[in-house]
Amino acid sequence: MSEGLVRETCFTSFDGTLSLITRHQRPDRFSHLELPAAAVHRIPRGGGYSYSAASFGENSLVQEMTRFNRFLEFNPEKLTLKLEVGVRLIDLMAWALPRQLHFPVLPGYPLITVGGCVAADVHGKNPYKDGTFSDWVRQLTVFHPRKGYQSCSPEENPDLFAMTCGGYGLTGVITDVTLQLAKLPAPWIALFQKRVGSFEEAERELSSCAADIAYSWHDASAGSNFGRGIVYTGQWHGNGAPPKPMKFHPMTAETRARLPVCAWNGLTARVANSALLLHSRYKKDVSVMSILDASFPFASNVYFHKLFGRPGLRETQFLMSEDKIGQCLEALKKLVCDTGAPTMMLSLKRFKGVQKSLSMSGTGYLVAVDCYRNARTDLFMHHLDQLILDMGGQPNLSKDSRIPGEVAELSIASFAAFKQGLFEYDRERTMRSELSQRLGLL
Repeated sequence: MSEGLVRETCFTSFDGTLSLITRHQRPDRFSHLELPAAAVHRIPRGGGYSYSAASFGENSLVQEMTRFNRFLEFNPEKLTLKLEVGVRLIDLMAWALPRQLHFPVLPGYPLITVGGCVAADVHGKNPYKDGTFSDWVRQLTVFHPRKGYQSCSPEENPDLFAMTCGGYGLTGVITDVTLQLAKLPAPWIALFQKRVGSFEEAERELSSCAADIAYSWHDASAGSNFGRGIVYTGQWHGNGAPPKPMKFHPMTAETRARLPVCAWNGLTARVANSALLLHSRYKKDVSVMSILDASFPFASNVYFHKLFGRPGLRETQFLMSEDKIGQCLEALKKLVCDTGAPTMMLSLKRFKGVQKSLSMSGTGYLVAVDCYRNARTDLFMHHLDQLILDMGGQPNLSKDSRIPGEVAELSIASFAAFKQGLFEYDRERTMRSELSQRLGLL
């Protein structure tokens, strides 16, 4: 069957909360990409690992770019690599590591595509040190059915470049990206763990370290253990040949949801969190592992996500300024304990980014909260939205499938400018998704 043919496919957000059937095309050449009429609404899709429905929408043709997966050109002097957008992170690193190279910004799952990383302007395990994905993009090409192929970079066509990085596919289909690679400092990562009794202790550890990897995990289930956790810091380590590519069992939105019910509830969440904290007491305080294992911890341990089952999960992720993070976490603790919210875990990272379209900007702490779903989930999320607004936080649109448009408009500093620029760029609003509809960008 030609990959240029259009078929009907059911798409589901990775958190399992949104599903719909729409038209689907998987082009493997430019003629297939260009085949639909210019008036057809569409949206590009990568690996499908976004928690929000940024890559599918009602009455939009999904153009899945996973067959655009070729490595195009390497400049050994500048250490730049041009590749197509369907290349997965695991493939990028498998190419780079034997050449003593690596890419510094790796989000949490190895099958995410390069195009998806640009569209969401993702971050890695230390955004305070390495910035976001777009900071390492030197050039990209965007196809728009009404405008053709357009090259852009921070220097060439910079407005389009800024709208595309963190623009969730709303400027067109990215076809190729030129990345800035870095020399591999060492073949291994020494990952340290330190148990902490509170968020405040974790903040002190994260703010004072200069590690290559830095983040924390915390028990967020309602109760006396709320806030206890582990701070993970990693440094490049050792010498010799880089490790072989990691082995893992691939997970998709469909395989994540095979369990018909959710196994997580107040009791199982507390037991699992307590068991993890207890296990950390008997585990070595430092583990030597590959950069892939350090960057993709959920790839080899899929049970956390799979146990949410078919009902799915709710995650929200937001950036809070350094001067308000303590007050924010204290208010969050009170909200969870007062309402018995279905929260399970929380993590912290220091963050530094520059606003590009709908992506997060500024310096502060990135907070991620995971919830199982029950009758209190949406009400808790509504209260959390208000807390974020009251304290000047910014949500990560790719990590939350239900953020209302009014919350995004009030909390994302460049939202109004992005909306205006997008409408001037494409008055017909050819690129459409559930996310763009929810945010009022149609």
